[in-house]
Amino acid sequence: MYSFICSVFNLLRSAISLTTVNFRFFANFLIKLLLVTGLFNSNLSIASEKNINSAVQEKSSEQPAKSDEENENTIVIFGSYTVDSSNNATGLNMSPRETPQSMTVITRQQIDDRALSSVAQVLEQTAGINLNQAETDRVFPTARGFNITNVQLDGALVGGAAASVESDFLGDSFIYERVEIIRGAAGMLVGAGNPSAAINLVRKRPTDDFTASVAVKFGRWDLARTEADVSGALGFDGKLRGRLIGAYQENSSYIDFLEQEKETLYGVLEVDISNSTLLTFGIDYQKNHSDGITYGEPVPMFYSDGERTNLPRSTTTGTDWTYRNRDRSISFATLTHEFENEWVAILSTSFLSGKYDDERVYVKGFIDKVSGEGLTAYPGKSAGDRSQKGMEFQLTGPFDLLGRQHDLVVGWNNSYEKNLRKSWNALSRPETGNFFNWNYPDPDFESTVSRNWGYKTKQSGLYLSSRFNVTDPLKVIVGARNSSWKSESWKNEMMIKDESDSGIITPYLGVIYDINDNFSLYGSYTDIFDLQFARDKNDELLDPVKGTNSEIGVKGEFFNKRLNTSFAVFEVEQVNLAVPDVEIMVDGDLEQRYKAEKGVTTKGYEFEMSGNLFPGLQMYTGYTHRKAKNNEGEEVTRHAPRDTFRLSGAYDMSNQVDGLSVGGGLRWQSKIYPRNNKTVGPDGNPATQDNYWLADFFMRYHVTSQLSATLNIDNLFDETYYSSVGQYVFGYYGQPRNIIVSAKWTF
Repeated sequence: MYSFICSVFNLLRSAISLTTVNFRFFANFLIKLLLVTGLFNSNLSIASEKNINSAVQEKSSEQPAKSDEENENTIVIFGSYTVDSSNNATGLNMSPRETPQSMTVITRQQIDDRALSSVAQVLEQTAGINLNQAETDRVFPTARGFNITNVQLDGALVGGAAASVESDFLGDSFIYERVEIIRGAAGMLVGAGNPSAAINLVRKRPTDDFTASVAVKFGRWDLARTEADVSGALGFDGKLRGRLIGAYQENSSYIDFLEQEKETLYGVLEVDISNSTLLTFGIDYQKNHSDGITYGEPVPMFYSDGERTNLPRSTTTGTDWTYRNRDRSISFATLTHEFENEWVAILSTSFLSGKYDDERVYVKGFIDKVSGEGLTAYPGKSAGDRSQKGMEFQLTGPFDLLGRQHDLVVGWNNSYEKNLRKSWNALSRPETGNFFNWNYPDPDFESTVSRNWGYKTKQSGLYLSSRFNVTDPLKVIVGARNSSWKSESWKNEMMIKDESDSGIITPYLGVIYDINDNFSLYGSYTDIFDLQFARDKNDELLDPVKGTNSEIGVKGEFFNKRLNTSFAVFEVEQVNLAVPDVEIMVDGDLEQRYKAEKGVTTKGYEFEMSGNLFPGLQMYTGYTHRKAKNNEGEEVTRHAPRDTFRLSGAYDMSNQVDGLSVGGGLRWQSKIYPRNNKTVGPDGNPATQDNYWLADFFMRYHVTSQLSATLNIDNLFDETYYSSVGQYVFGYYGQPRNIIVSAKWTF
């Protein structure tokens, strides 16, 4: 058996050109873990249901219990598209119906069904979120008209999330059990952020029983991907459990020159120190390398005579020498103790270390329709290092007051982030020449650093939240956070700003009233502040952003919480928001400068439904409408659509064909415009993208209880559209029709 698995892994390595050192390390580690957990014990018996289900079935799936006899003869097609509970909004563990804010959870089953290999792809399937992929290696997601800057891993804030090259938006999704999104302000647990959305990436955890899987995927543009996941007890009568996950991917692209490679390795251990104390620790490592990257959108949208270009979707401003390397590792540990009175204490800590380096070229201008000339290029080279330390203590549990039981959470957390960056000027700036025969020459860069800059940020906060069960149908959630922070930033080794503040209070108020067994009315109010490092044209940092979020709505749950629905009306007010102003030349590079917008207000409404709509059908759907205006009544943030619609589902067709499930999705959004009119033609006309529909399809067939094959087709009808216009100055085409075939073995 050992030699057989080694042969399988060697075959996979040849198929996708894994590096020898990394592959052998991963394969040997995986096989050792398999040996320890008992895969090669001939007496081991694993029920078919455990083989088919993912390594960690979400506790919230609420699948009906089955007898042992049923388990032996049943192929489980898929799990749930919804969850029982989350504590991402207030720290209190609440069901979606009990959470007085708009909440979306994209489950592991949805991620697997749609073959979503990155966090960005997951967000693309979520109602109310607009991705704005303006570069090949960077995205700018928004919600309710504002940038999403709040990203968490298992509830811990991740630095560098504000659309920077270091963010986890393009991270691999294979290590996550689910992705939780709280729309609106969600700053009580983490302090700083925008009133847009908080994204919590929940990692997979070890399982009590042994489970393992290996999957391979192949697709258009030379996509080759392998995934492996093994979990189970490692000894000491099941008191030590472990999980090891690895993924490797190579692909080219529909965009010329672009080639990408990413490696993911995640390991976690759980130790039962006692019957009431659990220690969890692990490492999460992700590495990405891309050749042929763009800096800014890849497609010029106007000729010099004002006509739209309508260039091929393969068009790019990247070249064969541009690249970006990006990697980061996070080590983490959590100690959880359960007291006899149902109170729980949690102490967690994490350390992040990351770096990037790149060579790229920024291009702007208008193309002459005949000669192909007219563009101007600005080559650049940069690198960065970042680190972040974080710690949190949380105590939560029930208490009695006035004859009723209520819930309380109190906690403290802090983080320290350091981000160092540097760049090199080009010694020469070659002419762009004919863009129709584009491959911009590789320039030489200075050997010494041209510019150093960076920042340090310290923030901490004490928070408290309580749910009062006033009457059987009426619950009131009251909470507050007291935050303090200090930031320092510098340029060319010179300190230029030292901002400090403390005593910033973030309130939270929520009311939920149960109308009947299925429906609840709710209302909530909170505000939030956000650290920002945007500079104005005078090179001064802008003051923190402040915003408020108010919403009212109705939520429903059905079929023993297997189906959740919500409808909300919301208003978001934000002042001192940084919006692009002008670009200035700094040490040979163009640098965006910002100004503060006062009184930006977003109003809208949204509807969502997720879960088991009827037997055999899992579904997620959502519609969002929003409109943002400034103090002058002018509509702003039009680079994000006013309206978005998302629909995805999976249907179990086992009654017709044993082991078969089919599904897919629909995505629609309304018209988008350039960000602050940045992409306009020579005659001043803005570049726009009209509303469009996209359709997706998938089909999975369980050949046996251990082997399944899946076909995914994205953009089924090969719609041509721009996913982003004017984040910088050009446009970004959305992905053409993509076909992925995959096979998965479970042990």
